[in-house]
Amino acid sequence: MPATKLNTGIPSSATAQTSKPNSSANVAKTEVKESDEPRFKFYDMLPETEVVAPKVEAYTPKKSNEAIIYMLQTGSFREFDDAEKQRATIGFQGLKAQVEEVKLSNENVWYRVQVGPFSSRSKMNSAMDRLVAINIQPLVKKQKREN
Repeated sequence: MPATKLNTGIPSSATAQTSKPNSSANVAKTEVKESDEPRFKFYDMLPETEVVAPKVEAYTPKKSNEAIIYMLQTGSFREFDDAEKQRATIGFQGLKAQVEEVKLSNENVWYRVQVGPFSSRSKMNSAMDRLVAINIQPLVKKQKREN
């Protein structure tokens, strides 16, 4: 009787195991040739160059002979009651505000709410921070100090 071969679906070469290492793995490893010329040239260029920074005088603000005071205008209103309301709101922040009445040429009357005067910018900035905290964006007004 002739021998029959069973069809297992596995090729006959795959069933046999060999101890030989896979030759395709050796092909994947390639040697990288390194050239004698360096890849980057700035390593050599930097030590040869020297950068000399120019001398700069330190900034010193100019002393002004004029004495300046700062005022913060927090609002301008047509109604005195609105100006007084904002003055009271500012007072709750520990700042002293005053209402100034301004008459324009066409007989319109405006009421300005102002905080100050401040003799230094640092004091003015401190007051401005308090006003910004309560959503009031003041206008800075520089004025010459009257002697």
